[in-house]
Amino acid sequence: MKDCVFCKIINKEIPSITIFEDTYTMVFMELNPSAPGHLIVINKKHGYSIFEYETEDLGRMMETTKKVSKKVQKALSADSLTLGINHDEKNGVPHLHVHIIPRWDNDKGGIIQSIVNNKPKEDRETIAERIRSVN
Repeated sequence: MKDCVFCKIINKEIPSITIFEDTYTMVFMELNPSAPGHLIVINKKHGYSIFEYETEDLGRMMETTKKVSKKVQKALSADSLTLGINHDEKNGVPHLHVHIIPRWDNDKGGIIQSIVNNKPKEDRETIAERIRSVN
């Protein structure tokens, strides 16, 4: 996609600090990091959501995420990592991507559920049944 920032990074039209790159994926430093070592993992094939990729493409992206996550945790002595997938994003970059965010004890961060605060009005079983009933 010609207006996608991540596609421009892939095509070297915009500079980035690349950590890893292979035929299918690319990992680079987040421009506005939440923590030291905050990285972005992308598939080089443009897609807005997981629905636009083949299972093989998603597997490659997760394999790269796994490989680089191990390096980040070891290199930065992180206590843990938060991995977040931005899928079908309306207010950010329109290209599926995974955030790798190193975490340390007492870093003032929260669990991934803390980024959304929209408590359900229905009980969990009702919601589960709605999801199960979709073909």
